[in-house]
Amino acid sequence: MGKYIAARKPVLDSNQEVFAYEIIFKDAIEGKDFAEASNLFVEEISDDIEFFENSNLADGKKVFIHFNTELLQSEVPLRLSKDNLGIEVSENLDLNNNIKNNIENLREKGCLLILDQSQSDPTANELYNYADIIKIDYQKAAKVEHKSLIEKIKSQSPKEVKFLAQNIDEHQQFKEAKEAGFDYFQGIFFTKADMISDSGTPGYKINYLNVLKELNKEDVDFDEIEKIIKNDISMTFSLLKTINSASYGYNVSSIKQASALLGVKGLKKWSLLYLISGLKDDKPNILFVNTLTRAKFAESLAEEFKAAEKSEDLFTMGIFSMMDAFLNRPMSKILEETALTEEIKEALLIREGVMGEILNLVIAFERVKWDQVALIEKKNQLDPKKLYNKYLEAVDFAYETMGILIKNQK
Repeated sequence: MGKYIAARKPVLDSNQEVFAYEIIFKDAIEGKDFAEASNLFVEEISDDIEFFENSNLADGKKVFIHFNTELLQSEVPLRLSKDNLGIEVSENLDLNNNIKNNIENLREKGCLLILDQSQSDPTANELYNYADIIKIDYQKAAKVEHKSLIEKIKSQSPKEVKFLAQNIDEHQQFKEAKEAGFDYFQGIFFTKADMISDSGTPGYKINYLNVLKELNKEDVDFDEIEKIIKNDISMTFSLLKTINSASYGYNVSSIKQASALLGVKGLKKWSLLYLISGLKDDKPNILFVNTLTRAKFAESLAEEFKAAEKSEDLFTMGIFSMMDAFLNRPMSKILEETALTEEIKEALLIREGVMGEILNLVIAFERVKWDQVALIEKKNQLDPKKLYNKYLEAVDFAYETMGILIKNQK
C-alpha cells in the first residue's frame, strides 16, 4: 500500500446481491480524494488499486473507481484487470481524442464505463455514446420522472444501457427505484429497518435474544441457558459443532458442559454470531458482512481510544448496531427486550460516550464519510494508516467468520 487508504460502497442489484464495489480512496496525509487531487504518483496509486482489487475489500466482485482526466490518460487503467473494472467518469470530463481512444480500448477489453450524470437527459452528453451504466442521483427527481427518462432512453438507444440509482437511503426508495426501471442501487437502505408496522419480534427469533439476555445478567444461570438452547435444535447443533471444532478441540455432547467450557465471554461471542447468522436468511449477505465488520472494527479500536476494558462490549455494540435492520423493528424496542449495559444502549441510541464516538467512526468509515472520519481522527489523535489496517483486518474477519458460520450450518 502507498499513501492512499480506501473504503468501499456496495452496488447492489435488484435482489440486493452485490454486483460491484465502488472504492473511494483518500490521501492518508492530506485527506483528499485521489480522484480530485493533483500531481498524482501514477505508479503509487496503481499499486494501491491493485492491492484493493486483490483484497477482501473487492470480494471478487467488479470494482468501480472514479477516474479524472489525469488518471484516464495515465497507465493506471491498463494495469488493472479489465473484466472486473468499472471506470466511473463525471459528466464534466474533458473528452479529448486521447481519452476517447483510451475509453474505447478499455471497453473492448471488457471494462465498463459508468457515467455519473446529473443532467436531466444524459443523451445530450457525448460520453453517453460510451456508457454501459448511467448513474443518477435518485434524490434529484421524482419516481415518475426517473421512469419516464429510463423508458425514453431504452426505447431510443441502439445498445443496452443499465441504470444505477445512487443515494437510495430508505427501503421505500429502493422499491420505487426498482419500479422506475433502475438495475443497480447504491445507498444505505439495506442497513436500515424495513418497517411497515411493528409487529414484534418473530417467535422463532426470540430464543436468540433470550440467550443474550441471560448472558448479560450479573449472575449467569447456566441451567436457564441450557434450557433455552435445548428448545432450539439448530442452536443446539451450532453450539456443539463450535465447541467440538478444531478451534477448541473438545469432544462433548452436553449443552451444559459446552457452555461451561466456553465460559460467559465465549458464549456471548458465539451467541452474537449465531444470532445474526440465524437472522440473515431473508436479508442480503452484505448486511451480514457489514455487521461483522462493524463489530470487529469497533472491538479493535478499544486500545486506540484508551478503553481496552470495553473491547468485548464494543463487539456487542457493533453487532447490535444493525439489529434493527435484521429484525425490522425500532432499535429502542429491541433494546427494551435485551439486557445490555446502559453504556451500550446510550451508544446505540444517542451515540454518547467513548463507545458512541467509536460507533460514529466505524459507521463513517463504512459509509465513506471522509470528512467525518478526519474530524474524529483529529479529535482523538488517531493514526489514519493504523486505522485503515484495522479496517482491513475487520473486513477479513467478516468474510472468514461468515464462511465458518455458513459451513457450520450445513
